[in-house]
Amino acid sequence: MVRSPLRVRALGATLGAAACLAPALSNVPASATAVSTTTTTTPATVTAAAGVARAEEPEPLSITLDDVSPSTVPRRGPIVVTGTVTNVDSETWSTVNLYPFIGNEPMRSTAALEAATRVPVDQAVGQRITDRGPLDTVEELAPGQSYDFTITVRRGDYALPSRGVYWFGVHALAEGPQPRDDVAEGRARTLLPYVPERLEGSVETALVVPLRRFIDYAADGSLADEDGWRQTLDDGGRLRGRVDLGAASGASAVTWLVDPALLDAVRRLSLGNPPRSLEPTQPPGEGEEPEDGEPTPSETISPEEEEEPEAEGEELSPEAAQLARVATDWLADLREAISGDQVLTLPYGDVDVAGAARHDPDLVELAVRREGVVLPSWGVPTSPAMGSPGGYLDADGIALAGPDTTVLLSDRMFAADPPAVVTAGRQRLVVASSGAAAGGPLPGPRLSSVALRQRLVSEAAVRFLSREPRPLVMVVPPQWIPEDPDGFFDALDPAWLDLTTVGDVADGTAGTVDADRLAYPRREADSELDAAAFSAVRRLASDGETLQNLLTRNDQVAGVVLNQSLAGASYGARIAPDTALSSLTQSRRWIDDRLGAVEIDAPPGVTLSGGNGSLAATVTNTLDEPVTVVISATSDSGVDVDDSEPQQLGAGASATVLLPVHRLRQGVHQVTLRAVDAEGNPLGSADSFPIRSAQVSTVIWAILGTGTGILFLAIGARLVRRIRHRHDVTPEEGTA
Repeated sequence: MVRSPLRVRALGATLGAAACLAPALSNVPASATAVSTTTTTTPATVTAAAGVARAEEPEPLSITLDDVSPSTVPRRGPIVVTGTVTNVDSETWSTVNLYPFIGNEPMRSTAALEAATRVPVDQAVGQRITDRGPLDTVEELAPGQSYDFTITVRRGDYALPSRGVYWFGVHALAEGPQPRDDVAEGRARTLLPYVPERLEGSVETALVVPLRRFIDYAADGSLADEDGWRQTLDDGGRLRGRVDLGAASGASAVTWLVDPALLDAVRRLSLGNPPRSLEPTQPPGEGEEPEDGEPTPSETISPEEEEEPEAEGEELSPEAAQLARVATDWLADLREAISGDQVLTLPYGDVDVAGAARHDPDLVELAVRREGVVLPSWGVPTSPAMGSPGGYLDADGIALAGPDTTVLLSDRMFAADPPAVVTAGRQRLVVASSGAAAGGPLPGPRLSSVALRQRLVSEAAVRFLSREPRPLVMVVPPQWIPEDPDGFFDALDPAWLDLTTVGDVADGTAGTVDADRLAYPRREADSELDAAAFSAVRRLASDGETLQNLLTRNDQVAGVVLNQSLAGASYGARIAPDTALSSLTQSRRWIDDRLGAVEIDAPPGVTLSGGNGSLAATVTNTLDEPVTVVISATSDSGVDVDDSEPQQLGAGASATVLLPVHRLRQGVHQVTLRAVDAEGNPLGSADSFPIRSAQVSTVIWAILGTGTGILFLAIGARLVRRIRHRHDVTPEEGTA
């Protein structure tokens, strides 16, 4: 069993020594819950009684709170608490009585709320309400068995001394292996604000829902980790929970903080997660005929869509089809949820701004200009924003933000109780509450829907009750998955809580700050992406441009590759830098294989018999798409070979190209021919060969000239002899 006899004996000895502290000792939480006591105990003060009552082992009964309604102390009417009590012991417990408890002293500052989350679970923080006896009872709980309870706390069951935030929760007392005593076998606690209704005014409260995730691409441009995407987009997943939360807000204002690359990635999944396409995105030029099976111009994608859907007739696997449906539903629900809300867009790919400021500042500007596909196609108005998942950004990163960019920072970067909005030079900084996003106190899950909601309402209450109320901005914690989105917003209805947008908060009164004086922890600097990561991003983007230059009729692939490369410089890549770098490297190899598919074949050797001449080279396109290629030659200083004009080759086509050659000096010269794009970027294929050049023409003409001269001399000599002897008579002729 869980409960220790040693603990019971220690408590009994203490109670015997100080009977007046018995109630306090009997209600000290053992694992991570609230305690009740008849003594007055503030959250930040550990009493002597609490110091004695240390729970060394977990409690046998675990209590979770599913809802506390209303979320604040009502002027009249009950508080209804629902939850579950579970026997996590190895022994059976019976006659489990459930009692509410409430604190004795109010908390009235954000510091007090923060201190409350650090209060040991065995410290007395409130008084058990027992006037009406147990408000619910379970006859028996076997090991592993649970019971759903509902208890109603009437307004007359408790009295509060003044306005502020109070401890509130539930205790379970039961019979088990030891006799029943006043020590609770299970506890749960949360925070409950009390704001008198006579107070006028309200506190602006902005809830920011971030949509960001590490995006890992496979070598061919499809998305890796399909199982992970399915889990996060489907019911119970983190990204699904964010959309459900926004949808549950109804008419209440919500601010979305969106990485456009994330939406484009989900869109890719909705299309079956195709690889990057090399197919034509432009119609054939004048006089060109489409290749067999090539889509007509009306079937090609528009520049705004960047990616072509799966080929018609190509069937998806059952897993891919299911993922496509999940992604499609998620996008449809998101489109409906963000309608009318403020949408802040991060730099495309959620680029590590602080790391980029150190290694590649221009990359941030490039990422800011990338709008993506989904949001523009929906016609959703957006505004630029910057902010890391942890809320930290150094001065150099802040300086990269434009004057119209909303910079979200954690209040941990500032001194105590900073304004909600400050200016640093031309930048306007919105300060988010780290306390509100930290959730509730132990022992329950700090980020349960009830815990986070009650912390948010409590943070808003202490600001409203302060002398100078200031707005509250809470960014939803990265790991939070809301269990009850509808209930979350239903409880944010106090008249003094004004749900608004970050934009409205940013338009309010601002303080000033020197960005160089903001706290930027060493651990944040150490986690930034290094120079190698940004260099790899640039190399992949450059390869994408070369690939587009090669493809005659595709003017989209460079942008697609750039978008994918930016994910390698994201905040998410900080967590998995090796994975991100490997993804970039594999994509480069995939592109290099396509670039090298245009092959060049030079002659084995060339003899140049004159000062000028030409040589023939063959270039072959082994790709399934038309390409435009240039043959570029390099040689030593003895010969000069001109580059070819751009050659357009159809899919699988070859061409023989004549390259002009100019001799500069005699000898044997080494020449290398390379396939390059129209801008001179090498494609990968190359071939080398020798060119032999000599002054052989003069000798040949001299020999020919001499031979010709001798021939003419011989002819002339014979003609002379014939002329001289044409009248000569032989003796025989004269005798006759």
